Amino acid sequence: MKKVAFTGLLFLLFTGLAESQEILVLDQAVAIGLANNYGIIMAQNSNQVAHNNASPGNAGMLPEIGVNAGYVNGLSNANVNVVSGAELNNTRAHSDLITAGIGLSWTLFDGLNMFITYDKLKKLEEMSELSAKITIENTIARIIGSYYEIIRQERVTRIFTEQVLISRFRLELATMRFETGTGSEMEYLKARVELNADVADLSNQQTLFENSKTTLNDLLSRDVNTPFVVQDTILVSTLLQYDSLRSSMKTANRNLLLAIRNKQVGQLELKTARANQWPTLGFYTNFNYYRSETEANFVQYNQNFGPSFGLSLNMKLFDGLNLNRAFKNAAIALQTNDLEIKQIENRLEAYLARIYNDYQNQLQMIGFEHENLLLAIKSMDIAKEGYAVGSISSLQLREVQQDLLTAGTRLVTAEFKAKLTETELLLLSGKLIR
Repeated sequence: MKKVAFTGLLFLLFTGLAESQEILVLDQAVAIGLANNYGIIMAQNSNQVAHNNASPGNAGMLPEIGVNAGYVNGLSNANVNVVSGAELNNTRAHSDLITAGIGLSWTLFDGLNMFITYDKLKKLEEMSELSAKITIENTIARIIGSYYEIIRQERVTRIFTEQVLISRFRLELATMRFETGTGSEMEYLKARVELNADVADLSNQQTLFENSKTTLNDLLSRDVNTPFVVQDTILVSTLLQYDSLRSSMKTANRNLLLAIRNKQVGQLELKTARANQWPTLGFYTNFNYYRSETEANFVQYNQNFGPSFGLSLNMKLFDGLNLNRAFKNAAIALQTNDLEIKQIENRLEAYLARIYNDYQNQLQMIGFEHENLLLAIKSMDIAKEGYAVGSISSLQLREVQQDLLTAGTRLVTAEFKAKLTETELLLLSGKLIR
């Protein structure tokens, strides 16, 4: 009897703690995850890097300007003889050299490669953005699944708690009958053993429940011991239509869009391979200053400054057919991109069909299991009354008790699976986030 009272006290404490904690709604959990999740933040950082890289300067479209300057002060032993017969001998010849300049170089034409490169950088930025959105979508789907897993574990905990209360009721009657001589000791002992087993099951279930909350806190990238409670209802949409989901999937699925962008990058790679076969025309201009003073030469002072400019033309006449090889490989890679898109489309079609079938099945299961639970509850009420008056045995009561446990957990599981398939369908069709 002490164990029974202790179990009831644990449940009351558990319920009281839950009521004193702040309720975390799903939208709030998603918002916290979007703001704090480490994976999302890292994906956004990668996207920012891709955005920074998608610039005309990184594509080589802008000129390069540089400055240079130098100063040399030297002391040397000079011995100079010239054809005219003049001689210069200075064991401590001092010299100063000053140079300075500013220059500009600009590629005027490279087979349009710079423009192709800029387009490629923009596509890579789009791909990075899609990858970040995929990370966000997957994280949100995991948060949703984790949130409803908590609801599932909490409701199963309530079911196990009800089992303990029923077993306690059974033990109380078995104890009373044993003490008054109307019942057997075996029935009393069996009631105690099965109550202890139910208490152990409840303890294990409470651990699963607490661990599910830890998992969500981890997904939200916050203190894993942060206390909270969740709403206790699993609402499943019954409005999802296959044709609408399929149509949206073809235009909005992020993985498919990523593959399409990858193909577009492949098309630009092919253009790059073709552009590399053209000559490169560049323009350069400089303004230089030069001044030299030396005692080690007959020309003791030399100074000049002024601008210069010119054009440069470079073209490979033969490179071992490497440019031709690169063009062929780019063409093959583009064919591979086409095959990858078709493969992803086929897999998405198959996955959508399977998940939608599971979704419809779980919706049907919810109706069946709800009816079964109502019948099990009614049977339990009848069985408790029958056991109280001695019209049914403890074994029959236990069987009805197990039927109630099974019906309750099956309903919760059906609702949970239906919610997971609903989330997966929205993820596949690109409707989970906008």
